[in-house]
Amino acid sequence: MDKEEDEYSVIDSKADENSRLFLNNCLLDKHSSKVRRRNVIDKNNSSLTENNDFNCNKNIELSLDGEKAWIHDIPKLPEISNTPELFTERERMKIKVIQGTIIESNLTYGKLKLLSISSEGLVIDDVRRVLWPELLRLPDKEMPIVTELGTIHKCIPCEVYQQVLKDVARSGGHLFSNTTEEEIQIFQEEMTQLICWVLYRNPHLHYYQGYNDVAATILLTMGLQKGLHVLEKISLTYLERFMEKTMEKVNQELFFIFALLEREHPKLLEHLENVELFPHFALAEYTTWYAHKYAENRKLLHRLFDYFLGSPPFMPLYLSTIIVIHRADEIFNTIPDMGHTHKILCSLPDDLPIENLLVNAKNLYHRHPPGSINNDVKDYDLKRRRKEQEWKTKVEAARLERENKLKIVQPRRRIPYRMRSYKTITVVTIIAIGLYAFLKSSTGLN
Repeated sequence: MDKEEDEYSVIDSKADENSRLFLNNCLLDKHSSKVRRRNVIDKNNSSLTENNDFNCNKNIELSLDGEKAWIHDIPKLPEISNTPELFTERERMKIKVIQGTIIESNLTYGKLKLLSISSEGLVIDDVRRVLWPELLRLPDKEMPIVTELGTIHKCIPCEVYQQVLKDVARSGGHLFSNTTEEEIQIFQEEMTQLICWVLYRNPHLHYYQGYNDVAATILLTMGLQKGLHVLEKISLTYLERFMEKTMEKVNQELFFIFALLEREHPKLLEHLENVELFPHFALAEYTTWYAHKYAENRKLLHRLFDYFLGSPPFMPLYLSTIIVIHRADEIFNTIPDMGHTHKILCSLPDDLPIENLLVNAKNLYHRHPPGSINNDVKDYDLKRRRKEQEWKTKVEAARLERENKLKIVQPRRRIPYRMRSYKTITVVTIIAIGLYAFLKSSTGLN
């Protein structure tokens, strides 16, 4: 196998002709039957170094695409009903493709990831419960049963636990409207245990608001016991940068969006810069894998998790860029100021052509991998720091100007309370003596 490029067909010999056509259309690029190795950074062209801020792949096995997908035995999928009412034609076809592909004893890790990122993803949660741990390289022996979760919250700082409780209570959007009170209570208890266990096991990870949405998605898909290990591996592999003491590194990474817009839609970038808008509208999408935005659309959200688990860590930023470009006309037609534009970009329409956008995001990543735009991202972040400093300087200048315009009124010296009391007593005494003298003299005259 070529070291620079893995050439393989992802068509399973046991799949029917429709499955073959589906794979040709969905798993391969339209203009090529070859797929480049994913997650491999070109050392000659990349400016990333081991100590670079953007080298977040230290915990990700980047060169496994050519290795076998199965660490031990071939996993077995549960029986899946092929009832037309349950699935669309494309979903039924993708299930056939998955069933026919994973039985290959020599299936590569790269092909497994292609099943996850290609159209319709892994389709249903029954398949995800089997293949998500495989995508994360989590064999069964690394997922032992965990006991004594009822007191695990005592092992993390109290203030963190209290924040987790507040966020868990606000995670009801992930549940269906007909969920019973008892089911809600169980869901909240298990999600709290899930988060606390990961934080206890990894003290260097700091909880952030939004992590609860990721945890909710994992819990609803994997269940509690498997979810513990899946969430931990995702946290260490993909979310670790978000769980540092500060979000400074994440704030810098958001400028991937601007660096990509500069290459793909410079007019739109100019518009955003003119209204002085930073790309922080995508923060929740990036740090939660859209789990906050699409909490109520479980099918779409789980599809996105399929995609991100088979993709490099920065892929959510590439998808955000593609979505912004897709909405260019809507942005141009918005009142050109920061507030209105930010409001538009912070909300996502329900009718986005997600599958097409996912393909475009993958192609965008191939055209402009992170190493090729690293320096531009840093430049944009430097501009952001300078702009923030300018704003701080203006605010401070305005404050000083207001203070200078205010007239400083010197308060009159007030007589101490005791002196005022003595003065009153003296006056009253003089008046009383005078009145007494007057009355006495009047009596004598009579």
